[in-house]
Amino acid sequence: MTGVELVAAFLAGVGDERRDDAAARRRADVYSSARIGAAAALTLVLVVLLVLDVVVADYHVSPAILLPLLGAILALLGLETSAFWRSVR
Repeated sequence: MTGVELVAAFLAGVGDERRDDAAARRRADVYSSARIGAAAALTLVLVVLLVLDVVVADYHVSPAILLPLLGAILALLGLETSAFWRSVR
């Protein structure tokens, strides 16, 4: 790029900071909704498995199933907590 093209590209981007912030905020909201939705869905699966374990006599849920599921829920909620604290500061 020549110097004139660089200046033109710079001037074209001046004033778009607010629009860029709004786009980044919308993108962050979409990711936040996805993390919370995934954590809620996994929590529902966990509750169903635990209810089945209690209600059905021959059905036993292995810790090898429960622990990774619980870990995934906690990881998603941890990411959401981290994103929340970053936005507060």
